[in-house]
Amino acid sequence: MIEERVAVLDRVPQRHPDVSKEDAAAAWNNAIACAPAIDEDPRRYVAIGLDDRGRLIELVVIRKELGVWLIVHAQCPPQHDIKSRLGFGRRK
Repeated sequence: MIEERVAVLDRVPQRHPDVSKEDAAAAWNNAIACAPAIDEDPRRYVAIGLDDRGRLIELVVIRKELGVWLIVHAQCPPQHDIKSRLGFGRRK
């Protein structure tokens, strides 16, 4: 079994002060939806997860190698387009 490791860029809480590095890592560990990002890098994913306070956090994560993830973006609340893409749209 491969041990998962998560790192968070310093710029994450600098750009979004309401999301700490610990919040971002917790949200990734508690991801409830994830999909490959639509760009040129096949290692990049978008996700939504819950931090330890139960807030939905939007994430952009890069797989550096097997079992090693780098969070490059995290914000709360998630953007509407990311929520829709990951299946959080309104249900009738």
